[in-house]
Amino acid sequence: MLDVIIVFLGVILAFVFIIGGYMISSYNWFINLRQDVQNQFSNIKTEYQRRADLFINLVESVKAYKNFEKSTLKEVIALRSGIDSELKDMPKTRAGQMKSFKKLDGLFNGIKVTFEQYPELKAVEQFNLLFNEVRITEDRINVARTDYNGIVNDYNVAVTEFPGNILAGMFNFRIESYFKNELDTDSAPKIKIE
Repeated sequence: MLDVIIVFLGVILAFVFIIGGYMISSYNWFINLRQDVQNQFSNIKTEYQRRADLFINLVESVKAYKNFEKSTLKEVIALRSGIDSELKDMPKTRAGQMKSFKKLDGLFNGIKVTFEQYPELKAVEQFNLLFNEVRITEDRINVARTDYNGIVNDYNVAVTEFPGNILAGMFNFRIESYFKNELDTDSAPKIKIE
């Protein structure tokens, strides 16, 4: 009889350890999944902050560069006009011509113009850089959103499937919301450069 009681207590004790181990393991699994959800949401916030910082810095940089090139182009046009005028009205004497050449050297050296045609505008490259960075940033945000929704899906399945749903309810683990676009956020923001 004592042997039967010991075996019975052993079975109950083993059952308690198995159930207790399962509950501890499940609780830790829910905690890890919830941490993954929170971590991935932080990644989304980081990408949005990157977008904000990038847009502000790149837009200001392109604006400054555009204004620089606009003034540079005006200066080149004025210098070109001065060069054309100086060449057309070149004096006949050698001393006069040397004076004109020095004037021409000053015009060329003032802006480092080495070509007869106007320089290719580099602002186009800056605009291309801006829009390339915008595309890359939007792709990164999309990947972060997709990863977040995948992790939320894993978590929600664990919280709602049997028998996990019983333990999730006991430990107060609730379904997380998926990341959904707000109205008018399906595309990259419009950037206006003045």
